[in-house]
Amino acid sequence: MFSTYNTSIDYWKQYQKFFPENMRITENNLPAEEWMAWNNVHVHLDRMPVLDAKLKVIFIHGAGGNGRLLAPYARMLQQCGYEVVSPDLPPYGLSYSGSGRLLDYQLWIDILAELIDQELKRDGKPIVLLGSSIGGMLAYHAAVQSKQVKGVIATTFVDTSDQKVRDQLAPNLLISRFGKWLMDTFPVLLDSLQISVNAVSRMTLITNNDELTQLIRNDAHAAGTKVPLRLLRTFLNMKPIIQPENFDICPVLLVHPEIDPMTPYRFSEPFFDSLKGEKECVMLEGAGHFPIEQPGLKQMNAAVLSFLKRVEDELKVQL
Repeated sequence: MFSTYNTSIDYWKQYQKFFPENMRITENNLPAEEWMAWNNVHVHLDRMPVLDAKLKVIFIHGAGGNGRLLAPYARMLQQCGYEVVSPDLPPYGLSYSGSGRLLDYQLWIDILAELIDQELKRDGKPIVLLGSSIGGMLAYHAAVQSKQVKGVIATTFVDTSDQKVRDQLAPNLLISRFGKWLMDTFPVLLDSLQISVNAVSRMTLITNNDELTQLIRNDAHAAGTKVPLRLLRTFLNMKPIIQPENFDICPVLLVHPEIDPMTPYRFSEPFFDSLKGEKECVMLEGAGHFPIEQPGLKQMNAAVLSFLKRVEDELKVQL
């Protein structure tokens, strides 16, 4: 019997008090839980269904997260008429790979591309990708590979092909430079080793609320997870297949927290500024990397809803 967030795992309930009451997940508005089995990978999905939704949002978590952690944001979108599907990317959340398969970053992109395909076959609803933290850049990579999405929303663009970005993400230069050299030089020896997410990233900065940060760091299905070094190595070595100056697949919205010590705006700015085509950036006043503060949270909700409405209107015109 699979574990589920709704029946056997309730750690996520501790996060709800940090959100406005209308966004909280309760026994009365639980996401529907599903599984996507593909290429010996078992991906857990939280679904916030809306029968007559004109758009569907695939919500992508970052390092140290999972789909259920993002459920309050998904609830807000559901209340406004948008269906949301939030995968757990293995080994986070409840997802896992079979037969000891080593996970890597390209597999994450492949999982998202497959999920996009399956969701389009399911009901044909146009899809927008929404990525939180490193999920923002992951949304970009998935959009490039799929070429079937109608919009990309990100809270940050963490382009790890830039050494300055790698230095920012790691706890210190020893890990970002010497650690990366070791992984690149000895992949056969090191790829299968498991390491705590807390040990290789600045998880102490994931929120600007000490209690919430500690909850996420201690969550066995979030930042308390161990990841194979192969996943970390391939993440740090990923280069965009299409450079931002050539990206014209869909419009882009960046909703960047103003007070984000984990990935300050200056690290997203060069990538965002290089993006070709329709784009918009909204700074979230007073908000940290995991945006729960006001007025930033309201600004994020408003910007995301406005963007989705524009995408919806453009699709109507195309019809």
